[in-house]
Amino acid sequence: MNKRPLFHFTPIKNWMNDPNGLCYYKGKYHLFYQHNPKNLYWGNMTWGHATSDDLFNWAHHPYAISPDIPEDIDGCFSGSGFVKNDELYLAYTGVIMTTKKINEYGNTVTVNENDLISTQLFAKSKDGVTFEKLAEPKIVAPDGYCTAHFRDPKIWEKNGKYYMVLGGKKDNKGRVLFYQSEDFKNWKFVNEIYEENMGFMWECPDFFELDGKSILVFSPQGIGKEGQEHLAGYYIGDFDYETGKLTHKEFQVLDNGFELYAPQTFKDNKGRRIMIAWLVNHHPFPKEDWTGVMTLPRELKIIDDKLYMYPVEEFNKYRKNLEIYKKIDTEFQIEMIDKVYDVEFKLNCDKDFEIVIGDKEKKGLKLTYSSQDKRIIFDRSGAVNNFESLETFGTKRVINYTLNGDIDFRIIRDKNIVEIYINNGEKVFTSLVNFTEKQNFITIVGESNVVKVYSLKN
Repeated sequence: MNKRPLFHFTPIKNWMNDPNGLCYYKGKYHLFYQHNPKNLYWGNMTWGHATSDDLFNWAHHPYAISPDIPEDIDGCFSGSGFVKNDELYLAYTGVIMTTKKINEYGNTVTVNENDLISTQLFAKSKDGVTFEKLAEPKIVAPDGYCTAHFRDPKIWEKNGKYYMVLGGKKDNKGRVLFYQSEDFKNWKFVNEIYEENMGFMWECPDFFELDGKSILVFSPQGIGKEGQEHLAGYYIGDFDYETGKLTHKEFQVLDNGFELYAPQTFKDNKGRRIMIAWLVNHHPFPKEDWTGVMTLPRELKIIDDKLYMYPVEEFNKYRKNLEIYKKIDTEFQIEMIDKVYDVEFKLNCDKDFEIVIGDKEKKGLKLTYSSQDKRIIFDRSGAVNNFESLETFGTKRVINYTLNGDIDFRIIRDKNIVEIYINNGEKVFTSLVNFTEKQNFITIVGESNVVKVYSLKN
């Protein structure tokens, strides 16, 4: 089975990681991404580029920016896009490796991870395809901050001023650095956002306002348990732009699955806040010539001080051949030969239930709920099938979650990617898997009045 998904973005070939520069410009959605044009593994960081009318059919373009000036000669790391005066600006991190070696995959890396000099750089374009690097500004780390871990600028505008957050590290603890500018050229470091016991580096920060709240999204390194090293989450609260202080509630995880990392958001021409994230996998699927995949684009909303996320409405136009099954009292099972589908249903969550995407004997990816313990177990051990790369990030998640009454569920399978949305996106469980040819069944053990099954065609 060809493993390339139909609706989740992948590179044409070779390596891809973080989404970068997400924006809507000149009537197109723009997705940039960290890319190695030379092989299937991380290295030679270049910005890949694609555009779309609907966030699902993408046209690939030449590389937007590549390592070709002294400050970025060893890599153009992650950053953001910003539209100003009808021009598209890219803010990114250029790196210089102070020590070098060739790794087992033939890529140049540092001898030690701290042997980097990072500088925030800018490029701009008038057509959204061809970019010119700018001589200024060039932003270096403030005194006391680690020059190797100073990256991933995200820019926005508010009330005529420009703002930026950057991932950073100081005293071996993760931080987000907050900057301000009056003219987009001279940037002043204002403050840091920092909490104890939150890891040694906060990567890929994103800041935005939604429904009257301030949200800081970031990917902290060093707080996950074994098998859960890649986490992405957020603080929600109130932000003081003068002091750079964020008053916030506790850290909340964005996705309860296994791989979601380095999310980035943008506001589109419809006023929606849309998020795309990378699903981490450090090795290609067997016999594939690409590595790396993004989540489906998700629209974000705030309900009861929590971020809800759900596939953007454009996805629905690809749903075909609706089949409706009524009155499921105990168990429902259907075989989906196409391996790409979208299923919606309600479950009575006052009782235990189990959802399995797998074979006829129910070996596969499982989501199980205990109504007594108020707990979900998300287990993919039956769907790894000897692809050891997936085991790196664990095979089981246990989440405390209280569900009562009839609750909405949505399951989207796109070959070897499964996204499960509960209660209209209050909780999301995303997983890479390595299904066998026989793991074509979806089984629901529980009570449901109606199950709607769509095939997906692109």
